[in-house]
Amino acid sequence: MNSPPGGLQDRGRPARDPDNPRLLLAVFLPFLALALQWLLWPWIAPFVWFLFFPTVFFSARLGGLRGGLASTVLSVGMVWYFFIPPQLSWAVSNPANLWSVGLFLVMGYLFSDTQERLRRAQRNTEAALAETCAAKEKIADQFNDSVEALQEAQRLAGIGNWAWDLRNGRHTWSEEIYLIYGRDPALPAAVYPEVQRYFTPESWANLAAAIEKGRVEGVPYEVDAEVVRPDGSHRWIVARGDAMRDAEGKVLRLHGTVQDITGRKQAEEEIRHLNADLERRVAERTAELTAANRELDSFAYAVSHDLRAPLRAMSGFSQALIEDYGGQLQVEAKVYLEQIDLASRKMNDLIDGLLALSHSTRGELQYDAVDLSAQSLSLLAELAQGDPERRVKWEVEAGLQARGDARMIEAVLRNLLGNAWKYSMHAAAPRIRVYAEERDGARRFCVADNGAGFDMAHANRLFQPFQRLHRQDEFPGIGIGLATVRRIVHHHGGVIEARGELGKGATFCFSLSETPREAV
Repeated sequence: MNSPPGGLQDRGRPARDPDNPRLLLAVFLPFLALALQWLLWPWIAPFVWFLFFPTVFFSARLGGLRGGLASTVLSVGMVWYFFIPPQLSWAVSNPANLWSVGLFLVMGYLFSDTQERLRRAQRNTEAALAETCAAKEKIADQFNDSVEALQEAQRLAGIGNWAWDLRNGRHTWSEEIYLIYGRDPALPAAVYPEVQRYFTPESWANLAAAIEKGRVEGVPYEVDAEVVRPDGSHRWIVARGDAMRDAEGKVLRLHGTVQDITGRKQAEEEIRHLNADLERRVAERTAELTAANRELDSFAYAVSHDLRAPLRAMSGFSQALIEDYGGQLQVEAKVYLEQIDLASRKMNDLIDGLLALSHSTRGELQYDAVDLSAQSLSLLAELAQGDPERRVKWEVEAGLQARGDARMIEAVLRNLLGNAWKYSMHAAAPRIRVYAEERDGARRFCVADNGAGFDMAHANRLFQPFQRLHRQDEFPGIGIGLATVRRIVHHHGGVIEARGELGKGATFCFSLSETPREAV
């Protein structure tokens, strides 16, 4: 059982002082000296201090200051009573004897103090030596732990280290390099160029050139190489090396690492296969989209040419009936013919909208710098010229610049500004604003008005073709404009969103990517 703290072995019982036996022996020595000198007194008289000087010395040596002083006092008493004339008496017949007593006391104190200092110095030396030994053992343990941790880290990372002393040709390998190359650890490290048999010819050519340059010129290197093990299995490594030079710059030693990167190479090969497969699938998908677009173009052509003819016939015959036989027709019949003509024109407008939507993002994007401020001012002036009776106040922020296809971006602004002009027709003081804002780290261009607005609950219908939130008799249109806008913005790698409130206007904001997208 370990001793409890505070120097107590058991509760209430002090620990044994290792100096107590030595102190008792130091006190015992004067009695031993007394007995021996009493026996030898006939031969050593009158030298009363003959045995007591060495006694005090050895007592101080054993018991330190306490033992030496105790021995000194006991020795003085014994010599005074037993050996200083008159013997067996405390009387002093010769005053000179008092000087000898005083001298003995001084010498006893000096012996005791000197020995105490020596004992303390010895103890400090022993303690320092013990601490040094403990620190040495701790450092050795830490070193061994570090070596084990390094070996474990090398094993986990597949890294081994090597060295080549060019002065004596000595090669050293770590354990991990033996594992990477599949070499028997009982064998010595493979010397250069014996190690060549562990590499494919192409890899060895690259690695040998790098090693030779490092050996001659001291140039560090890092080379990927394919390893062929004795069992025929293949591994990939990255070999790194550097040079150690003397004061004159001569290369004395090469050292470096070998890391197993087979997993990385396999992952890279897998990525190459995946990329090749992805490119093949993208090419197939591109071909499918190209074919689908061709079919869409064919359909648009059919709509444009094949469906317009019957619509023109319906509209023309209805108009001819009204003009040639209008007087013979009843009022209700005239209304029917007018509705047929109106429906034909509306169907013709829908066909135009479909064609415009299908062609809105056709062709390759021409990325150029576009001045949105100038385009907006031009389009607003055009709208005002087409509707001179309206008084609309507009505000266009200066310096609005973007990159994209100028023709398509003009179509976006034309639709957004046209809607703002149209849906603000019933406002008391119509106002249109074009500006930019920063949101979520992207620059967005906005068109705002104070017109009819819309209910945000139906905002998801705004950008769907032919979906309208207002009646035809309120605001005419076919519902193609915002769908076209969204297609163009997405084609530029951007996004568009709308905010609005009934009776308080609407705001449409869109962003444009700075990077061109490849058109299909």
